[in-house]
Amino acid sequence: MEQCEEFLDKSLDLVDEMRGQMRSVNIVSFSGGKDSTTVLQNALSALEGTDKKLYIVTSDTLMEIPYFQAYVDRTKENIREYIGSNKLNAEVVTVHPPAKDSFWVSVLGRGYPAAHMGFRWCTGKLKIDPITKFTKRVISEVGDDWMVFVGVRRAESPLRAKIYQKKDYKPNHYAPILHWSSHDVWEFLLTTDCPWGDYAELVKVYRFSSDECVYGEKQGVCVGNARYGCWACPLQREAQLKMIGFNTGEVERYKALRRFKNLLVSAANTTAYRSRIRRNGEEGCGPFLVLMRTRLWKELKKTEAATGWKLITEEEESMIFKYWEDEGGIHNVPDPKQPMLWNVS
Repeated sequence: MEQCEEFLDKSLDLVDEMRGQMRSVNIVSFSGGKDSTTVLQNALSALEGTDKKLYIVTSDTLMEIPYFQAYVDRTKENIREYIGSNKLNAEVVTVHPPAKDSFWVSVLGRGYPAAHMGFRWCTGKLKIDPITKFTKRVISEVGDDWMVFVGVRRAESPLRAKIYQKKDYKPNHYAPILHWSSHDVWEFLLTTDCPWGDYAELVKVYRFSSDECVYGEKQGVCVGNARYGCWACPLQREAQLKMIGFNTGEVERYKALRRFKNLLVSAANTTAYRSRIRRNGEEGCGPFLVLMRTRLWKELKKTEAATGWKLITEEEESMIFKYWEDEGGIHNVPDPKQPMLWNVS
């Protein structure tokens, strides 16, 4: 009981701290995960009784794992209802990458290979750039009177601990839970009331995708520490898709996603499917051959049919087909020294 009271005091101090950091315009980046949820709840508490403006920005990469995206969409609607019923000066905004920079236009249109640790071209294009563009537009009207609250924590990784030394790590940016542990976050979420509903579904989000227990059996709740990302990304563990399919009763749907994901990763690692000319015109391992891009698109459409999920838009497809037409004569000559292990016709 004494520990709970100490943590409650800590949470109240955080609200006061965030209220003191607020400016006329404030932005919270909300991914739907535990850290951004914690920051958002405290930001909404800090907003009450003030004349400040709060933008709650979510970034939809158009490649989110369907189960997680459905959860985020429902949560956003609940937050909007809470804001309206309590007459808070807050707004939920969802940003997307423009079609020309989308994952499918980049991979199937331009022929980019799947991301890897040395070439994470997608993070900036799909998530960071749309948020940055929105932020610049909003703050251009208020001069220096703005603040961005982020849910970064030093305990997440040694790299973050090195980069983020203090809460106000750069001008007009503030990390209120920088020094919290994962346990602190879960203790907050599981011992305070959720303003827009409850956190039972958030707990499921983590339990359904990970077998890591980070909160502790003795508290009666064991949840994972999974990080959600794009379903086709090779840096996203395949086991996560498998676990989500099992826990949601959608095994076949997620098996189809896994099949395409593995195909994409395999193709990116096979130089026979890559052009001998880079996009800058120099010789070397370049983008996917247009023949390969075509075959991957066909497999993606089969995956759509198998899952019943809309995985690519008509606008993206139009742009993709234009790239094929423009680049068919440049990036469609296989290397005669590399055997084609997969029929791309």
